[in-house]
Amino acid sequence: MYWGLEEFLYCEAFKELRLPQLPFRRKFSSPDDADAAAAFRSGVVSALAVEKGFERIPPVEHCALYERGDAALLLYRHPIQPTFSFVLGCDDSAEMAQLAQEFETRTGLRSIVTR
Repeated sequence: MYWGLEEFLYCEAFKELRLPQLPFRRKFSSPDDADAAAAFRSGVVSALAVEKGFERIPPVEHCALYERGDAALLLYRHPIQPTFSFVLGCDDSAEMAQLAQEFETRTGLRSIVTR
């Protein structure tokens, strides 16, 4: 679910066109249970992305698209529940390992390798 058609189109395009260009990807998800998910904050993801040099791509407002050239991040926020997930992609395996570790440490979420 998305806030609207425009957000859906931007997020899907980013997921289908930009992220596959990056050979190393990890997915992070908050718990599906809304009560458990409330303990995790998607704002931490946004703050860390900016700290690591990512720039937010408009016009998506509820979810977020981030780019920095060698890496990209798609943050999906459920429109009603406090659950969220994000996919982080990177050109370099060592940089991916470092970014993944920092996002895991700061968010408290564990990542899985995706293709």
